[in-house]
Amino acid sequence: MNKRNLFVRITAIFLCALMLLSVITAALYAFAAEASAVSAPPDTGSSDATVWVMIAVAVALVVIAGCIFAPKFRKR
Repeated sequence: MNKRNLFVRITAIFLCALMLLSVITAALYAFAAEASAVSAPPDTGSSDATVWVMIAVAVALVVIAGCIFAPKFRKR
């Protein structure tokens, strides 16, 4: 049973690291976009395409922080 808990924790940490890496990558691409690419309307006709990327990054960071800090506050 103890080995199983260790495996679950290692897997969860690995998945969390992958999620964090993907969020950081998306944020870097969103902030590294040229001003002309951000201000030009995309092909879909929506002018706020990069705003959704920023919102998704913020929500993902909140979820990751919640997953990290929720167990610490729950134990008290």
